[in-house]
Amino acid sequence: MPRTPAKIRKRYIEGETEVLGWELEEGLLHGQSFISPVWELQTRDDWQRAWDRWGDIVLPKALEHRPGTRPFALYAIGEIPARELRMPLPASNGIRYTDVRHRKGKVVRHYIDAPEPYIEPEVSHLRRLGIVDESEYRRYRAWVGRTNPDCDRCVADTYPLEMSLHE
Repeated sequence: MPRTPAKIRKRYIEGETEVLGWELEEGLLHGQSFISPVWELQTRDDWQRAWDRWGDIVLPKALEHRPGTRPFALYAIGEIPARELRMPLPASNGIRYTDVRHRKGKVVRHYIDAPEPYIEPEVSHLRRLGIVDESEYRRYRAWVGRTNPDCDRCVADTYPLEMSLHE
C-alpha cells in the first residue's frame, strides 16, 4: 500500500529531490550496510557531515522503532561514548566492527555485534549514562519480547528505510 505524501520526507536541493539512500541510512543506523562498511563514511568528519544532513530523519524513526538503542552515528561522532570491551574477544571471532578515523589519525574501534559478556549491552550503557529513561526502557523490554517470524531468536525490527517510503 503506498504511503500518503505526509509520510514521505524529501529534501529539495537546487530544484531536485534528494532521498536518503538505503546504504547510507543503514550505515548511520547500524555502522555498516547489510553487506559491508559504507565507503563514504570513513572519517569522523564524514560521519558528522552525514549525520548533520540526515540525522533529523534517522533519529525520530530510530527512537520509535528501536527503543533503548541509538543510531551508530551518534557513537561515531562522539555524542555518546563508545562501549568498551570488558574482556578480550576470542581470536577469529567473526564479530563485526567499524573503525572511525579522527582528524589527528587516532582510530576508534566500535564493535557492532559483540555479545555479552564481552561488551556491555547498549541499553545498559545508555541507562548508565542517563540517556534512556524508565518509559523508554519499558518500551525496549516490550520490543525485545517480539520476535521476527523469519528467525526465532531475532528481534522484530520494524524500522522503515527511507527509500522504502517512495514509489
